[in-house]
Amino acid sequence: MNVKFASVSDVTLHVSLEERIGRVLLSRPKAMNSLTVDLVVEIGEAFASLEADGARAAVLAGEGRCFCAGADLGLVRSALEGDAPTVLAPLVDHLHQVIRLMRRLPFPVVAAVEGPAVGAGMGLALAADLRVVAASAKFIPGYLGIGASPDGGVSYFLARSLGAARATSVVVRNWPLDAQQLLAAGLADEVVDDGTALEAATALARSVASLPPLALMRTRQLIDRATTHGLDDQLDLERELVSQLWDSSDFKEGVTAFLEKRSPVYEGR
Repeated sequence: MNVKFASVSDVTLHVSLEERIGRVLLSRPKAMNSLTVDLVVEIGEAFASLEADGARAAVLAGEGRCFCAGADLGLVRSALEGDAPTVLAPLVDHLHQVIRLMRRLPFPVVAAVEGPAVGAGMGLALAADLRVVAASAKFIPGYLGIGASPDGGVSYFLARSLGAARATSVVVRNWPLDAQQLLAAGLADEVVDDGTALEAATALARSVASLPPLALMRTRQLIDRATTHGLDDQLDLERELVSQLWDSSDFKEGVTAFLEKRSPVYEGR
């Protein structure tokens, strides 16, 4: 599969699927891959199409020297000139649908980050399961500087990764997290040379493409709820979710492959 999504505006998104590894490439390099409503909708459509076509892993990247600069400035200007909630609410609503979708996909998503990931772009990168960042990468909140508060899951993912105090400091001070800081904080899995993040992320995606889909989705559920549950509630949830897997084809194949000393082959949900 090799598809190009394009709207009547300059929004462009490239989607491909080769050997069951998907690639979603934001392709507005002149606009630093900033987000419009059309582009956000297309990102969701791209991930849904990859799921329907049997992808086993996917890479999310931005074309050029910037992963994503957040909301498109033209959209922000329109909000100032008109009714801001009417202009901006669709962007946030569709963005949050995409974040939810990414956390429910039956395959792992690897973000390949070159240069800045700002605001909502930072949220998209954090929503991925894994991240490969170039030496030039920077995660920049950017919200309070324009009188806004976080969206796109930024507060959620930062608080869980950095803790409440450090997450507050990063957002309030608009503190850019560079590649080495991201690696030290566990927000990056690899730091690579500039210009090589997409290639390295694709290799990482291949390495995790054999994960059991059902177990992956249950694992995300557990991790996403772990910091809001007490121990008893989390143990109950672990018991509930693992018991749902015992009769699944994924579990049977995984155990059989282990006993037979071979690599498991999972075909989907």
